[in-house]
Amino acid sequence: MNPDPEAPNPRADALKAELDLVRRREAEFRANMVQEFLDRGERNTYLHTLREERAALVRRGQEASADLEYLVRRLEADGERAAALEAQLGRMRASCSWRLTAPLRAVGRLFARAQSGPRDPEARPRSGAEGGVFTYYLHTSPFRVYHDEAFTLRGWAFPQDGRRITAIRAVVDGRSFIGRHGLEEPEVIARHGQQPANPRPGFEVRFETPAGRHELSLEAQLEGAEWRWIVRTAIWCEPKGS
Repeated sequence: MNPDPEAPNPRADALKAELDLVRRREAEFRANMVQEFLDRGERNTYLHTLREERAALVRRGQEASADLEYLVRRLEADGERAAALEAQLGRMRASCSWRLTAPLRAVGRLFARAQSGPRDPEARPRSGAEGGVFTYYLHTSPFRVYHDEAFTLRGWAFPQDGRRITAIRAVVDGRSFIGRHGLEEPEVIARHGQQPANPRPGFEVRFETPAGRHELSLEAQLEGAEWRWIVRTAIWCEPKGS
């Protein structure tokens, strides 16, 4: 007589329960292996990268604070020096000798103009570019104290009127430094959409930074014609060890 297939079978139930237990243990083992791999490998690498980036940001913040303090001190010193010179000039102009020698100074100025002749237009001319309306970002900020002999400005830009950028340059006290343009910036396209005239809006330009105060102008040439400045600022260069 064959047994009823629907009748309870304790042995089969025990085997099924044991098989389910083995499967659960195997799943837990695989999960633990994956967790251990992440802890020892990829996760630690990712956390290490995040820690390095955080440390770099903290360092950049500290450097920026130091540069800002230095610039404030320079401005204070320059202001005090200018006030002292103005006071000294006022005392000189109020003196009798200044009034008596006024005709001689006027003759000296006329003689100096006659001797110097017309001014050389190529002698460190200042940029005559007009301002433009750009959407831009600078990866390496120009608002700093420059300590090295040269600096590379990196970023991206495109004019809001949709024209094509055909060249990029930095002008320092009238001296022009041509840079590279047309560099890939996929994040810009993802954020601002396609730019038909400027599909690769990235650029970099390296310029010299001699000691002292200078005027910096970052400029773009549009459609191979006129230049338009993107950003202008005064910069201060203080070589290391000086």
